[in-house]
Amino acid sequence: MSGELLSESEPATSKPPRPVRRETNWPLVLFYIYLHMSALYGLVLIVTEARVYTTIFTLILTMLGTISITTGCHRLWAHNTYKAVWPLRLLLVTLHTMCCHGPVYDWVREHRAHHKLRNTDFDKFDYRKGFMFAHIVSHCINTDPRIEREEEKVDMSDLEQDSIVMWQKKLYWLVMPIVGLLLPINAPVEYWGETVLVSLSLVGFLRLSVLWHAAWLVNSANILWGLDPLDRKSGDTILVFFFEKSLWPQYHYLLSWDYKSGEYGGYGTGLSTALIRVWAALGVAYELTTCSSDGVKRALATASATGRPVLECLEENKRFATLPEVLDCTQHGA
Repeated sequence: MSGELLSESEPATSKPPRPVRRETNWPLVLFYIYLHMSALYGLVLIVTEARVYTTIFTLILTMLGTISITTGCHRLWAHNTYKAVWPLRLLLVTLHTMCCHGPVYDWVREHRAHHKLRNTDFDKFDYRKGFMFAHIVSHCINTDPRIEREEEKVDMSDLEQDSIVMWQKKLYWLVMPIVGLLLPINAPVEYWGETVLVSLSLVGFLRLSVLWHAAWLVNSANILWGLDPLDRKSGDTILVFFFEKSLWPQYHYLLSWDYKSGEYGGYGTGLSTALIRVWAALGVAYELTTCSSDGVKRALATASATGRPVLECLEENKRFATLPEVLDCTQHGA
């Protein structure tokens, strides 16, 4: 548990390790309160004052930003579920810069640490503390220095070889205010005469609020959509009336390299998976990694016969999906 993840620089003692403590970051709390209140005001303006073009523009930018998080940060860079040619990577990086959510590099390191430290006190988004903690509270408290040291141990060598990601990291705080704020907010004012207040509220506050929640859900959605195989009562919740709960989120934490694992529950369906398939058909995405039903059966049989770890046997059955398989959208099962 906690003790196993202590930094090597901390001396070993007979005392148990002190619990992870994270203090409330009040400036962040006040900022998020202001952001969400302004976003709510933006919702009011949609029905009272905003032009239809502004609402549509906000929806399009929000959708594009979400795609950059799910297909870009999460599936492409965090888990290497597929590879992409440089124009597609440049597009995804640009769209992610518009989310104002920090560099791709930082997002990926944080998410990889989340997977690596899952089920320990060092997971920044510890799902065992409930949805509200994993989704919101974890972003409003300071990070324990020991958690930061664990994050620094995450292997990021593959991203350091990606010049597009590293250039974004280097220039982020110069480019983001222009690409993510000034240009999008100015467009409705300049091209169809929207007021500055409405554009700021919708294209600024409302859009960013939705995008940040979409990014946060990647680390907390398993609580809403996922069943816990170790807890027989995990399905005994009113959430089943709102979300189709399954074991697919657990599958993602087991085989994070499968390109078909949806961020928000489900498997093999959804806009992000469909887009990756389209990109593969166009030749801009390749080496889509997955594991077939037969591969899972072989892995389980091998693990049962040899006593080897199941995960190790599953890794051996990892493969790249062929283009006919990618285009056959009826292949949903693992």
